Amino acid sequence: MKNRLTFFFALIMFVMVTGSAFYQTVAQTVNVTMTVNTSTCLDTLHSNNTVILCGASSKGTIPSVTWDTTTGIKLKNIGGDYWQTTFQAKPGDQLQYKFVTYLSDFKHPTFHWTGWEGPINSGASFAGTNRAIIVGNADTTLKIQYYNGWESALAQYWTPFRKNQDTLAVYFRVNMGGVSSFAPATQTPDVRGSAPLGASPDWVKIINLTRETNSVNSGSFWSGVAYIAKSLVTAGVVQSYKFTIDGSTWEKISDRKFTISSDVLSAGDTTISWSYFDNQPPTGPAITGTINFRLRLDALEKAGLFDRGLGDKIAVTGAKGWPPSSFNFDTEPTMLKMTYVPTIQEWVLSEPFTMSAGTEIVYKYFIAWDSTRIDTTNAHYIPGLFLANGWEEPGINGGGDRKYSFPGLADQTVTGDFGAEQQFFNSLHPNSVLETPVDLTFNIDMTPATNAVTNPTNTLFRPGIDTVYIQYDGCFIPITQGQTMYGTDNRVLLSSPNADGKYTATVHLKAPTFFQVCYRIVYTSTTGEVENGGGTNLGRRYYQYIVPTNVSGSSVTWPTSFSLAEVPWMQNNLSVEDPPNLGSISGVAEENKIQPDNYALYQNYPNPFNPSTVITYSIVNPANVKIEVFNIVGEKVATLVNQVQTAGVHSLVWNSKNDNGVSLNSGVYLLKMQSGNFSQVQKMLLLK
Repeated sequence: MKNRLTFFFALIMFVMVTGSAFYQTVAQTVNVTMTVNTSTCLDTLHSNNTVILCGASSKGTIPSVTWDTTTGIKLKNIGGDYWQTTFQAKPGDQLQYKFVTYLSDFKHPTFHWTGWEGPINSGASFAGTNRAIIVGNADTTLKIQYYNGWESALAQYWTPFRKNQDTLAVYFRVNMGGVSSFAPATQTPDVRGSAPLGASPDWVKIINLTRETNSVNSGSFWSGVAYIAKSLVTAGVVQSYKFTIDGSTWEKISDRKFTISSDVLSAGDTTISWSYFDNQPPTGPAITGTINFRLRLDALEKAGLFDRGLGDKIAVTGAKGWPPSSFNFDTEPTMLKMTYVPTIQEWVLSEPFTMSAGTEIVYKYFIAWDSTRIDTTNAHYIPGLFLANGWEEPGINGGGDRKYSFPGLADQTVTGDFGAEQQFFNSLHPNSVLETPVDLTFNIDMTPATNAVTNPTNTLFRPGIDTVYIQYDGCFIPITQGQTMYGTDNRVLLSSPNADGKYTATVHLKAPTFFQVCYRIVYTSTTGEVENGGGTNLGRRYYQYIVPTNVSGSSVTWPTSFSLAEVPWMQNNLSVEDPPNLGSISGVAEENKIQPDNYALYQNYPNPFNPSTVITYSIVNPANVKIEVFNIVGEKVATLVNQVQTAGVHSLVWNSKNDNGVSLNSGVYLLKMQSGNFSQVQKMLLLK
């Protein structure tokens, strides 16, 4: 009997202990519900597309949150731009995460940063530039979060509109990409509609829309926010509206409508899911064609900032999406790797694209410097250089992205810089390196920063009290001086000798350095530092140039001192000068002062190729040059050159078409060059 009582008591204790443990396990998991609004995604994301939650958890979630998009948590569309998910997490869990958007399941990310949203200021030290939460002890529903489609850091719970207790905010958005007659430079879309936002029975303008310049297809989206007092709105009322172009061109479709629900009134805001103007998406068949990119880095090589022999590499990025904020150059798919061709001394890329004719491709070049460049013990160390700063900042675009309109051909080459066949990194002309020191003077008028009319959003500048600096931004000049490209160590302190609001400073620049000067202005105030400019487009920073005293052919004479033109302080849309003429660029021979001592037809590159290849040849004296292509049985299919040319090294791109413009089939072709008594043949392999 005693043994039975002992067993029974032990059984009760086991049930109590295991039951308590089970209860504690269940209690340790809470539900976390997240809702994200993607009206701020810069691509054409529809409700039937894909939004993924990716991140890292300190205690583990159910299902698991990971940084792998293919195993991340998929959100469900709950209407329009709103997406939601609920998962289980443990109290105290430190969760960092971001939202990722796809136009289909893991195959076509939205165009900006391959679907990953931009940096977030969460306020949590463990999250870096990611979103963050610390899980509480009870089920939690987070506030609506807006996808960050921009490159600048935004607060975790930012909104694209002002939130007021007594007003309702309605966010409208339209894609104008399908309106062939629309001229964005001179025309403006707006929203017109009935009461309560507009008027009845006659409709009036509700809101003018603003172009989202960074959106897909070079700014095809337009958006705006209408505000109305909640006291003027009744729950359940139906709002009718249409988009127009300047009030003269109306959509031809039936009236658009949405219902202002009690939930919308309670929240105080809503976004109306975007649509194409007149429900008309861009038209035209998708065409597959190869785009050839050709790049030279003469100026950087001359200044010692690029050396392919050390392992420095180059890529085109943005054309097929932008990389995430951190990435591995060698494995990142949006980094389209370029190849160096010694015979033409340039980097090339032939990349296929499938899109409608007229689609604008946005891109930049990116340098992947070798790791020896940041090794302080290595002879090739460059003080002030950071490997992450390899982004091109082309001065001809004010540091903005390069753009190329796809003509819809089987083969095409992007337009070169300065009238040349090639483009140049940062649009730095081959003759733009100063090989002698120069004293450079900055001249800034700070008067506009003291006036609330011209400086309406910042704490006003106080002459004689606040400190003002030039801060180099995206500029190679500080690198040549042992400073960082971005940062406070490259600042130049300004002063106003006459106390008249005109500030100046002179800096001594050692050689070699560059003629391109790009910077922003920073001043101190009672509320902290104020910095002008910013963004990613033309006007993000000032661009000015040191002008040579003489240009004769490829010979450039630089001054020993130079004073930049005075520029006024501006909040944004900073002034961008046109670069001075540093001489024409007619070919490799002139650029590099190469005088070939023999005739030669070099092996084409790439080989095999599809559909384009670069052909390079040299001639010693001015003479007629004939370059022809024959098939394997000796029939001539194309004449590429038949004219008198100057001595030097020449190159051209052949798109594998015959003289009638017809694309040739796969096979071996013979490339023949004749000039005087010289004749040479190379074999080429076209593989389709």
